[in-house]
Amino acid sequence: MGAVVMVPSLLIAAAWSGIYMAGAALLAAWSFAVFPLLDTGSFLWICVGIGVGQVFVAMMYGPHAALVSEMFSTDVRYSGASLGYQLGAIFGGAFAPIIVTALLAEYHSTLGISIYMAIACAITIVSIWPLQETAAATWRSTL
Repeated sequence: MGAVVMVPSLLIAAAWSGIYMAGAALLAAWSFAVFPLLDTGSFLWICVGIGVGQVFVAMMYGPHAALVSEMFSTDVRYSGASLGYQLGAIFGGAFAPIIVTALLAEYHSTLGISIYMAIACAITIVSIWPLQETAAATWRSTL
């Protein structure tokens, strides 16, 4: 159900790239709503929780490839984007299950996980904020 919602959301978000930080902010807020919805055990509310979350993820994931490729000049674009993706996967993704399991074991609540997710989204916003739009520069360089 999450993928059914995410696929069209990705297409829309990829076309409208100015929504990256909005997706991070909305996901930060949604991280506090999703776990209570999952805890209901209701198929409908679980689908709502996951579906809405996937829309917010798509708001970041859709424009992500263009964002990362624009950060590097063409002579190092492939290496720079790949290195960024791989380091992000290791530090952002590989440790997440361990951190989340530890938070749940320590606090016996999903609140710690929601705070962790919100902090990750805040780091995303702080990281994206200083980046410059490169569309005009790219357009001028092709003339």
